[in-house]
Amino acid sequence: MFARYASLVKNLRGVVLLDVEDGEEGVRWLQDRFKYRSLGVPPSLLKEAEGFFKGRMGGKPFVEAVYPSRTLEELAARLAEAFSAEPKAVEGAVLASAYVSPLLVVGGRAQEAIAKLAVDVVEARRDLDLRLWKLHLRIADYTVLDLYAWSTEHVEALLRGEVGLSEFREAREARIRRDKARYWRLTKAEGRPWRFLYYLDLASKLGEEELSEVRRLGLEASAGLAIEAAVIIPRPKQTAT
Repeated sequence: MFARYASLVKNLRGVVLLDVEDGEEGVRWLQDRFKYRSLGVPPSLLKEAEGFFKGRMGGKPFVEAVYPSRTLEELAARLAEAFSAEPKAVEGAVLASAYVSPLLVVGGRAQEAIAKLAVDVVEARRDLDLRLWKLHLRIADYTVLDLYAWSTEHVEALLRGEVGLSEFREAREARIRRDKARYWRLTKAEGRPWRFLYYLDLASKLGEEELSEVRRLGLEASAGLAIEAAVIIPRPKQTAT
């Protein structure tokens, strides 16, 4: 399992969360944008949408995003139950964290599931041409990468009892507020707002009872609890080819 993870992580550019009934157009858009890089499909989504992904797997661009450890698989299951959340949405967030990659959200229902897990949002006020989409997908990559080391080490401090939940949440909220400045090209315009990106932070949503459950999994669980960026893949009017 870990060997398969290691073979994917360097070349992975995102983890996909898909609404099969409303995702065909977004998937085609991803295929056109990521011809030479891989996008991970979580195990539960692949099982649910086996027919949809038939002929699309194998790295052009879709590959199965395997769990690197049983700990993270158990973490995703426990958090989905604790938050009464869509299991594949939680799984997507945990795996995106483990692969240090943004979550790419395709389709209306998938966006609704992620919105319920979000702690903050970037609202764009302009439509994006292809150049701006490429730029802001790279910026989302930097959001995930630049926050990863600090946010996972911060989770480890929480699991060791070195920081309380209230202080923990405040520190992460401050980091996210600062990170949002990256997206000034989108937010400083004057158009009608639409949601480009959600910040996810499953660790900040833990209560004391859930935290105790995660502590039982050990510090390895921190790899699935980084601050994440979930990019909403565009509707036709938001992008130009």
